Amino acid sequence: MAAILENDYPTESKTFAKICGVTYTGALPEYLNRIYAVTETKWEENVLRLEKNKSNIKYLMIGEAAPETLSDEVSYFYNNCHGNWCKAIVEGIIPWYQVPSNIEEKLAELAKRHFLLVDTMPFALNYSANNRRGKKAYKELVGMCANSYFHKKLFDSRLKWADEVKVAFGVKKNALAMMEAFPDGLCLPNGQTVSLSLDLVATTEANYPHADRVKSVFELN
Repeated sequence: MAAILENDYPTESKTFAKICGVTYTGALPEYLNRIYAVTETKWEENVLRLEKNKSNIKYLMIGEAAPETLSDEVSYFYNNCHGNWCKAIVEGIIPWYQVPSNIEEKLAELAKRHFLLVDTMPFALNYSANNRRGKKAYKELVGMCANSYFHKKLFDSRLKWADEVKVAFGVKKNALAMMEAFPDGLCLPNGQTVSLSLDLVATTEANYPHADRVKSVFELN
């Protein structure tokens, strides 16, 4: 059966609808469920990729969600890994001259380098529409999903973790919401507690992703 947001995250779905300014009737638009289904499938494929490479995760990138799209192709990191945001992350982990052009080889190389990206929520949210990330409901949603969706992904029993993990954020407003959700720090599966701050945001001051900033936060320089 295909993954359905309303079934897996019913309370969170109501809050998501509030952010978008629509009346929730128990069902979200089909394209949101389509994106969710693809990301769930690709997440599973990446867990298997990590298992195959016997990777202990050392570098954790916290993202927000796959971007909203009405087209057939879902632009999710573990689906096609293109665009400036993805490119900055990849080249922050793999030197640009060593990045494979083939998507499967690229993702395999990231796994070999002990990298994992986990989104904080399963809802594709338009990056520019109506300042949705400035709403109180956005922080509510991130906090709710951090303790449901994000926790489920992070504590997947198949994942193996290094004794010390470096953490970075890919989106500043998402980082701010996570900081509010975890004021005492984020507890990782290895027992490590990471103090969350804007120092972990892997973007420039202008809020653009940049490989050098990724390297700096992960201390890969």
